[in-house]
This record gives sequence, structure tokens and C-alpha cells, in this order.
Amino acid sequence: MLITPSPEAWLRQQADSVKGRILAVILFAIAGCLLIILQARLLATVCQRVVTEGMGLSPLLPLLSYIGVVAMLRGLATCLGEFTAVKAAAQVRQQVRNILYQRILLIRPAGMAGEIGPLTEVVTAGVEGLESYIARFLPQMVLAGLLPLAVLLVVLPSEWRSSLVLIFSAPFIPLLMILIGKGSEALNRRQFNRLSRLAGYFIDVITGLPDLKIFGAAKKEAELIAQVSEQYRSGTMSILRVAFLSAFTLEFFSTAGTAVVAVIIGFRLLEGNLSLLDGLFVLMLAPEFYLPLRSLGQAYHSRMNGIAAAERIIPLLERNTLFQSPPEKKKAFKPPLIKGGLDGFADPPEIICESVTFRYGGQRGGVQDITLFLPSGSMTALAGSSGSGKSTLARLILGLSIPEQGRITINGADLAELDLKGWQAQVAWIPQQPFFFSATIRENLLLVRSDIREETILKVLDTFGLSRVIGALPKGLEFRLGNNGAGLSGGELRRLALARVFLRNSSVVVLDEPTAGLDAANEQLTLDALKRFSEGRTVLVISHREATIKCCQQVAVMVAGHLERVVIPSVYLGELA
Repeated sequence: MLITPSPEAWLRQQADSVKGRILAVILFAIAGCLLIILQARLLATVCQRVVTEGMGLSPLLPLLSYIGVVAMLRGLATCLGEFTAVKAAAQVRQQVRNILYQRILLIRPAGMAGEIGPLTEVVTAGVEGLESYIARFLPQMVLAGLLPLAVLLVVLPSEWRSSLVLIFSAPFIPLLMILIGKGSEALNRRQFNRLSRLAGYFIDVITGLPDLKIFGAAKKEAELIAQVSEQYRSGTMSILRVAFLSAFTLEFFSTAGTAVVAVIIGFRLLEGNLSLLDGLFVLMLAPEFYLPLRSLGQAYHSRMNGIAAAERIIPLLERNTLFQSPPEKKKAFKPPLIKGGLDGFADPPEIICESVTFRYGGQRGGVQDITLFLPSGSMTALAGSSGSGKSTLARLILGLSIPEQGRITINGADLAELDLKGWQAQVAWIPQQPFFFSATIRENLLLVRSDIREETILKVLDTFGLSRVIGALPKGLEFRLGNNGAGLSGGELRRLALARVFLRNSSVVVLDEPTAGLDAANEQLTLDALKRFSEGRTVLVISHREATIKCCQQVAVMVAGHLERVVIPSVYLGELA
């Protein structure tokens, strides 16, 4: 059983790959701390010699030069630490993005705006949120334990009373950091979820903008966007209020602690029980003692950003669609044998959906408990209203999505256990608007198989009624199509898409509304080509057109994601009459 790690555990797993860089960041910070201690001692020495010994500038020049060198080295250590931290975070972001891209290729989102928006937000803003955790919080967490201890070890021999003040005041900073952080953590998580929803909503609006303008609803939708944006702004300000409260609290205790140390040193100097050198040295180190603790408090908010991002990334990585059998353990897909090139397929596959369920985002849309039998060599129509789950079921059969429950079998073998690439090499998908490159007709036809002979191409074009059309074009097969097939009509492009799939010899074909938007003449030509094309293949047609449904052997009727019934075309069309 797979155990999902907590967000923080997952973040630390990612940090393991850059632990060398993080260790370097810590070493640079420790070097900077030692240089701070040395710089404070040198400054205190200069002040003592000026105040108590009345030295002039010339005798102090060597000490001042040392201070300058130490300051430069301290700045160099800080710059190198920052650079290394950013490089470590960039490496983690890159490797997480690579994994996400691979997982998204496996999940194969359906292209729905409500799904693409959150995915885009996770891959962009979500992954960027990991930087602050890797580059800020992790190094600072180690430094907060080491650097104050180093300062204490130096201060204790010089002034033990001040050391006690530092020791007793220090715990209040991380304690309040955690107490305030717990409150802001929930706000931060809620804001991250709100940003994800806002991304999906915004893409929905952009996608439907032409329809909104047609129905005069663009202004109303703009007002809704402004309202949602205002809610997001208000939520962001709430988080900032908590962050400022946290910063104020941390600054208060560090300032109060430093003030108490200054009072103790002042009284000790008045009593003559402490040298000016030691007093100034301790006083300069007091703020540096609190600095790593204050920085940890500020980095705690970076931790919350990282955890909020990890909470969105982990479910995407841990989805059941991703945990397939390793490739070496999968059964190799054995496609139906093809006899005589274009003379027909032997044994086209039999496809069975057994209680198949798939939901977008785990909760909405999709299909539920679908049981459907597609006989070998049959042509089945998928009918139903928009949003009933037809395209989702087609994607599942094509292997572009994987069922959350149930299974799909190909000639009795579970599709999830087969080699996905081998299966997809045997299937073809023709959408309502087939895609064609800005290339010659020949190049578009031979995208998959470039070894097909000229006479074979001409025979297929004649089969689909395209010989005269292409023969009338300048240069014939060498005629260059424009973007999205410009140069041929919609019906001609659909028949050309059928010819391309025929040349590919796919044994399973899924078509989405192959005759939608065509006039009667083009529709009939396309249907005639489809009838010839379907021989020796298992075909699934998404359609609500009467003429197309009449060409099929059975009609599967989808309603709200469920398979309502499977009937013969005459019964289905009779019900509609």
C-alpha cells in the first residue's frame, strides 16, 4: 500500500537532491557569523582605544583596514550563500516541473478549462512557491540553532548576566512564531486554493468570451471577475496583516532583549566592573544573536507558502492514474494482424468497458459506472446532450485518460496492463475539426507512414471521393495547405482525415461529429466514405445526426455521465420522432 508523505516530508525529500548546495549555504552563513563576531571585536577594540586611550587615526589604520577586509569577506559570504540557495531552489523547481510534466502526460487532461486552469497554476505559481522553502526556510532553520549558540559561547565569558537575558528571551521568538504561524497557515492554504479556483474561472471566461459577447453578458462577467479579484485581494491583505503582526512581535522581543542587555552593560560600566571593550563587544553581538531567530520567523511564512504549494502538487503526483505497472512488467500489446495492406483488417479488437468511472478533479463531470460492449468490427454511435460524458468515454477508450474505477478490456486484456504506446499506435482519433499542418497534402497524409507507395495513396483518395478534388488543385498532392487546412472545404478536410487514418491502418477509430456543420452533399460524401472506411475496424462515432446514426449497428445513449441504454439505430431514432 502506497503511503502518501506529508507536505513537509515531501518537501524535505525534494531537498535531499540539493543537500550539498544547502550545506554550502549553511557553511557560508556560519562563516558570515564568525566574521560578524570578529568584526564586532575589532570595532569594540577601535572604540576602546579612541575613547579610553585617546589614540589618533594613524595608529588605528591597521585595525580599520582589518575591519574593511572582514566586512568585504562577510558580504562575499552572504552573496555566495544567496547565490547557492537560489541555485538549489532552481534545481528543485526544475526537477519538480519535469516530474509534473511527465505526470500530466500520463494523466492527459481533457483540455477542459476548469481542469487546465488549476493544473497551470500548480505548474507555475505552485512550483515557484517551493523556492522560498528550499532557499530560505531550510537553511535558516539550521542557522537558528547554530548561530545563537556560537554568539552565546563568545558572550558568556565576557558578561554572563547578559547571556542569561539572551537565553531566557530567545525561546519567546520561535514560540510566538509558531503560535501566529498556525493561524496564518490556514489563511495561506485557503488563499492558495482560491488562487487555483480563480485561475480555472479566468480561463473559463476567456474560453467563452465570444459567446459572452454574442449574448451581451461580457460586462456582467467582467463585474464578476472584479468581485472575485476583490475577494482575492482581501484575502491577501488578511495574510499580510498576520505577517506584519508576526514581524512586529518578533521585532518587539528582540528589541526588548537588546535593550535589557544594554541596561545591564550600562550599569556594569558605571560600577566599573566591566571593561568598555567587553561591554561594547557584547552590546554589538546582542542584535546578531536575535537576527537568525528573527530571520527564521520571517522564513516561517516561506515554509507556509512551500507547504501550501506541496499540498497541491502531491495529489497530482499521487493520483491513481499515475501508478501504473512499470513498463517492463506490462504485457506487450499485440495488434490485430493486417492482411494485404488495404484489403482489410483481420480480427479488429473487441472493446468492453466494465463499470468504468472517471471524474475530473475527482468530484465533477466525467462518467460513472459505464458498462459498454463494442463488438469486434462494429460501428457504435455515442449519443447524448452536451456534457453527458461522450468525449470523456472516448478519451478513456483511446487511453488518453485512465479510469478511477472499473476497467476497459481489449480482446479480454485490461488496457491498464497493456503497453499504452502500443495500444495508441493502433487507434486513431478524428475530432470535429481535424488538424492539418501547413504542409503539402502528401506530407499531411504520410505523417505516420512515409513508406506508402503513390498508387496506394491514389487508391485511398479515390475510395474517399477525393481524387477529382485533389487532381483539380495546382500540383495535386504537392499542393500546400494553409493553417488548419486552408485550401480545402470542411467536408473535404474530414474525408482527407479519414483517408489519413485509413493509410495508417488503425484498427480502432473514434470520430467526433464527423458530419457536423456540413451541407447535405458533403455529408453524404463523408458518410459514404465512412461506411467504406469502417470495414474491418472497430469504430466509435460521437454524433447526434440522424444520417450518421443510421450507419451504425448500435447506439449508446449517455445522460449526465451515465449510460442510459444501448439500442439499435431504428429504435433510438423512433424515440426521437
